[in-house]
Amino acid sequence: MTENPATSKVAFPSDVDYRNRIKRAQTAMKRHGIDVLALAGVDTHRFFTGLHGLPVSRPIWLVLQQDGKAGFVSPGSEVKEIRARCSTPVVARWVEWEEPVPAPMTHQDALAKYLEEVAPGARVIGVDFNGANGGNIELVKQKFGAERVKDAGALLRELFAVKDAAALGVIRLSCDVIAHQFNASRDAIAPGVPEWEVSLASFVAGTRRAAELWDGNEEQSPLAHGLHMTGSGTERTARCHASGAGRKMRDGEYVQICRCSTGFFGHLIGFDRPVLLGSKEPSKEMRKVVDLAREAQEAALAAVRPGVTAGEVHAAAMKVIDRGGWENPVLHRTGRSIGYSGWDGHELKADSPTVLEPGMVFTVEPGIYVDGVGGARFGDTVVVTETGCEVLTPFELGRSI
Repeated sequence: MTENPATSKVAFPSDVDYRNRIKRAQTAMKRHGIDVLALAGVDTHRFFTGLHGLPVSRPIWLVLQQDGKAGFVSPGSEVKEIRARCSTPVVARWVEWEEPVPAPMTHQDALAKYLEEVAPGARVIGVDFNGANGGNIELVKQKFGAERVKDAGALLRELFAVKDAAALGVIRLSCDVIAHQFNASRDAIAPGVPEWEVSLASFVAGTRRAAELWDGNEEQSPLAHGLHMTGSGTERTARCHASGAGRKMRDGEYVQICRCSTGFFGHLIGFDRPVLLGSKEPSKEMRKVVDLAREAQEAALAAVRPGVTAGEVHAAAMKVIDRGGWENPVLHRTGRSIGYSGWDGHELKADSPTVLEPGMVFTVEPGIYVDGVGGARFGDTVVVTETGCEVLTPFELGRSI
């Protein structure tokens, strides 16, 4: 995506950044034995080209050879949109109507025709199985032969693991947006208010802040991305992903704010906080849940540094949680790699051998969930540095409750 003068005050990835990512991918393709990449995932489109915000009902293939430039194989409906939103060319199209000069009428036919022209000797075609739906993968296998189609997931996980400077710049903007979302969420919390009102306040605040950052860009929608989950009360906070539904909040209970995989320009982060509603004191057991959840996150954050395994970070959180004496109070991992998408392929979980490196970005969000008592988690997004980690989200926001 070329830089828009209207948004020059914001540092977006440049065409140079995208070319550098493509070069890294081409080097990795040779290492993985992949002749051509055909990528349908919107996260990979954004990563390599800056294409963002298109509908995903029809498959759009980004094709990358070991040498040369990237290009899109697009449905006719999206050709103009792609040209308006990024500088990567549309190299082939497929249509859903008859034309004087017949054109391919399925995405797999258009992809096959283009690859026959530019890479007739391609033996291995890498497809992002995590980004393309199963039906489209099967159609591609039928067209090319299953033996030629390989999952490119491992290659993409390598590329996504360590963030470049351009990505970190946008991730920081996502962290700016999340502060507005949380403050609006907290302001909406009151006795008798349904949870969905809190989630709506988050969505509106995130949209307004994104619109300010886009500063009049005519091609990019500021509508807030991600999950705006809100859960309240003993039963719903003891589940990690209450959806922000019709339950009305009550004085003296906790409301768990989960802004999972939210962000700006598709660069996603995580941020979680429990919020105490009103002036009534919670039960001693619920206060214990909250205090140990906060301490568990702090222990995990202290463990994050280069050379440590993801499993060791998880173990640091669990050492604190185990002090609570509850039976099975954990419902999810301690965190995940994030930034280019909602999950970039690595996890902070039990026994994970992933070794942390400078530039990796993770959520750190251990939670405690006790039936009959309630649940809580503190979650932040961090980047691994040379000596430890930097918390990118507003760490002190909502921490003292």
